[in-house]
Amino acid sequence: KDAFDMTDVDHAATDFPGLNFIVEHSGIPRIDDFCYMATQEPNVYAGLSVVLGALMHARPRFFARCMGELLFWVGEDKMTFGSDYSIWEPKWQVEQFVDWDYPSDEFSDYPRVTTATRKKILGLNAANLYDIEVPVEFQLPAEAEAEAGAPGVLGVTGEDERAGAKV
Repeated sequence: KDAFDMTDVDHAATDFPGLNFIVEHSGIPRIDDFCYMATQEPNVYAGLSVVLGALMHARPRFFARCMGELLFWVGEDKMTFGSDYSIWEPKWQVEQFVDWDYPSDEFSDYPRVTTATRKKILGLNAANLYDIEVPVEFQLPAEAEAEAGAPGVLGVTGEDERAGAKV
């Protein structure tokens, strides 16, 4: 279990606030330790490889707990998609995550996963970290509005696939 100790990341993130650290697997099996560290370190991000690939399908309730804890403590703006691509193709992970929701009301105290949450995790957060320009049609509506210079006018209309709400 010592291989999963994140003390080194915690110290480095504190000592080098200008560097960003993406911790793949989000510290599993020490998810709680990771969440507390990432909460206090603004430059520590949750990488979701293994969290998505190994847990979403094989351990859905544990996956729901991990996602809920990460969303509550770390926040949707500090989570990045990861697939462990060298082990398997990521298409199924993306497809399942796009359709995923908590399995029961037992998880009702966790932040909800919205279309915006999914877009951030699946690419917008990484684009922000790596300073990659995102085409307007793939940005969130508020970002597209700001770039277009037309506040109050939605440049992109989408639907939250679960609730049917316009965004």
